[in-house]
Amino acid sequence: MGIGLILSIFLMIIIVLIIISYSRRINKIQEESKRQAQEMFSQWTQQHSNELRTQIEQSVEMKYKAMLEQWTIQKESEIRKDAVTKSINTLLGKISEEFAPIFIAQKYSISPKDFRHLGSPVDFVAFKGLSDESEPEIIFFEIKTGKSSALTERERKIRDAIVAKRVKYEVINLNSLVEDAKRKISEEIDKVTKE
Repeated sequence: MGIGLILSIFLMIIIVLIIISYSRRINKIQEESKRQAQEMFSQWTQQHSNELRTQIEQSVEMKYKAMLEQWTIQKESEIRKDAVTKSINTLLGKISEEFAPIFIAQKYSISPKDFRHLGSPVDFVAFKGLSDESEPEIIFFEIKTGKSSALTERERKIRDAIVAKRVKYEVINLNSLVEDAKRKISEEIDKVTKE
């Protein structure tokens, strides 16, 4: 074998090693290029998707604000009319309650002068017969102006106490109450000063 052949084989081995080395470098460069390309694409996608999302959100927000404004304009007169109607009904209910004795008086044969307005826990107490010197009768009235005649819990308790005849009549001498209060205060002062 000649030196030429050995040199040729040696050169071929060096060329093959160079090719393998460059091939590996090219693969690394290609992988790095792919990674950078994917990263750049991800960044671009994220940036543009965020911009697109923002644009869509703004567009949807504008659309629904416009729809809400249009609905408000359409419903405003309806809402105002409903509020006025409710206010009128409430006012008429209160007026009706105040004038109830006039409406009730004839039905129960009670003079309107015999009605006393309480308001709570019952609306009226009528002292039937008080003004015409007949035998007196005491009648409690709860006036309802709405569609329902249901009593509240407090109103039911009052009704039940009356029906069960748990009703009393007391005469109180205010002077004796004041004297009792003064006596108790004096006793408390004496106790404190003795201690």
